[in-house]
Amino acid sequence: MLAHMYWILATILLLAMLAVPRARPFALVGLVILGAMLAWGMLGRLRAVDPPQQAERGRPTTPAAVLSTFPIDRVELQNMQLSGGGAPFRLTGRVGNRSTDLVLKSLMLDIARSDCHEGALEESGCTLLWQTRQWIDLSVPPEEERNIAVSIWARGDAPRAIGEARDEFKIVTASGQPVEPEKK
Repeated sequence: MLAHMYWILATILLLAMLAVPRARPFALVGLVILGAMLAWGMLGRLRAVDPPQQAERGRPTTPAAVLSTFPIDRVELQNMQLSGGGAPFRLTGRVGNRSTDLVLKSLMLDIARSDCHEGALEESGCTLLWQTRQWIDLSVPPEEERNIAVSIWARGDAPRAIGEARDEFKIVTASGQPVEPEKK
């Protein structure tokens, strides 16, 4: 905000110097003072900040958590329910980590909602209404379970079911992090 004030003041002084002959000496003194203040600020910044380290392109400059692929057969979904009218839907349930050495950090679900009623043209009696893929961030330690509750926005139109709505949840991928050894 304060930086904008300098530019506004510099513009006013410059216009006054060009348009009003009597104000030229005062405008010139004001511009010199503003220039000195700008130089002072730049010098202060150059002295305070170390030059940035040359970073390799694509490599993060700060260390991040090491994530690895989590075996999806070690993830257990329980009581998964999709509720709401679609703006947004609410996904609730319980996620279990059956691994002994990895913390479950995230998973990707394919979610499909079908409409099951007597007039359905499919042999199964259900018609696919919509499907989406949802990434869920979580943190489930080894051999533990956690409740989840996330909002899901269906892409495009999410038509309502005429009959019974049936939802299917399929794990596509998951990521985990090795358990850090306990410090004694």
